[in-house]
Amino acid sequence: MREYIGPVRRALLVVACLVQGGCDPILQLSGAFFPAWMFCMLGGLLAVWGIRTLIARTGLEPHIGPRVIVYGSLYVACTLLFWLGLFQQ
Repeated sequence: MREYIGPVRRALLVVACLVQGGCDPILQLSGAFFPAWMFCMLGGLLAVWGIRTLIARTGLEPHIGPRVIVYGSLYVACTLLFWLGLFQQ
């Protein structure tokens, strides 16, 4: 059975999500503030591009399974590694 969430609980959940949405590191770049995850995503994208180039030059790309899944997973892993490496407290 599904548990009923009352209107007060639902409102508290929405407020908690909105308040915690601004709890990520912010970087200042040329006077503008950017969330740090944007830089981590860009770093992950550049890392995967470099790894893909390396894999293609070595001739291993035909032996990789479903490329969308492999490169997508590699992108997520590189992005999270950038996040951990740069913003670990």
